[in-house]
Amino acid sequence: MTNSELLIRQFRLMFNKLQTLAVEKAFRSKLRQGSPKSTDSIDFVVFYADGPSQIYQLNQWTAPFEALRNRGYGVCLIAMNALSARQLAKQTALPILQTRSMDQIETALLSWGTAGIFYVNNSQANFTMLRVNGPAHVHLSHGESEKSSMVSNQLKAYDFAFIAGQAARNRILSNVPRFDPTNLVEIGRPQLDVQCERAAAERPTSRIRVLYAPTWEGDGQNMAYSSITAIGESLVSELLNDKRFTVIFRPHPKTGSCSAKARSALVHIEKAIAVATHTSPEAGHRVDTAGDSTPSILESDIVLCDISAIAMDCVGLDVALLLFHNAPTTMSQKLTPGQALATQHVRQLLDDDHGSALLNAIAALGTSGPLKDQRSLRNNVFGDPALGRATERFIDAAVALTDTEARE
Repeated sequence: MTNSELLIRQFRLMFNKLQTLAVEKAFRSKLRQGSPKSTDSIDFVVFYADGPSQIYQLNQWTAPFEALRNRGYGVCLIAMNALSARQLAKQTALPILQTRSMDQIETALLSWGTAGIFYVNNSQANFTMLRVNGPAHVHLSHGESEKSSMVSNQLKAYDFAFIAGQAARNRILSNVPRFDPTNLVEIGRPQLDVQCERAAAERPTSRIRVLYAPTWEGDGQNMAYSSITAIGESLVSELLNDKRFTVIFRPHPKTGSCSAKARSALVHIEKAIAVATHTSPEAGHRVDTAGDSTPSILESDIVLCDISAIAMDCVGLDVALLLFHNAPTTMSQKLTPGQALATQHVRQLLDDDHGSALLNAIAALGTSGPLKDQRSLRNNVFGDPALGRATERFIDAAVALTDTEARE
């Protein structure tokens, strides 16, 4: 990150803080009517300390917690940021406690008799909450991927980590020394328990539907998995110019937050799609910014993505993928050769004859469906069955926290 980018980021953080303080008092008063009372029984809370720019991390967990609440268990979201709480209130009926006071939070947890506290990331503010004794502290993460953040030593701070399956277990135990394997609980990925019909009438039937979903640039070299700055503009341009394809572009919500180059690439890609949509509206090109990526994955014939949760979700949802990477990973090495490409190699293919070989490979994968090697990863990544049972597994694991032994 350059000095200018760092200054811009600091300015944004300061602006967001001032904006939060400006709305906090009025919104907290409005929210109070729907907040849980001290006499309520709240079995589980989800703690979220960050601003709305990262709220996508929590959004993907509201449905599983709503399912837990529908089973008769008390569930509450705790948001330390007023802007985040205001956004959450629009997206879920779960009760919300908005406060920046740890004293108020600790008093509430004690009166509620809370059994479990869940976290969707490794925010530094989590570690203030982790001082609370009694409830079990559970790390959920916000997706299954091979990013380095998935094997952070910070996992040791929690009593349990709910993970997708055996692949995550192997990854953590291989990379985090002295980690207690009994603290890992496999639940699959509840977000994939969906039923989406492929309504062909709503899409161009003569075109191959290509979803390009690059991850964000990361805030450090160890998290630099994105392909958007290296190949994004050229890749999308060539796809738009080929009448075989419908292009769906789904950028990561944080794209451009740490890199001016990534932000510029994002703007240029969105403009290119807007022009192509105006010129050929029948092609169905679009930019997807919906909160849930699952529908876009399911309606695609092939997904082009980086090392991210999108790649793993394609495996779980049985949708063909082409993986871009800067260095080989376990997943890239298990995929069929040609289904995982180094970003530098993709750059070379795009420079050669307008990427004709690459586009032909994308068309072939898009029409063949998931290959055998990709399908063989499903049970290892998400358990058996990969779909349909993860929400039940999550609920069972959460309810187990209410047992006396789990809380001691």
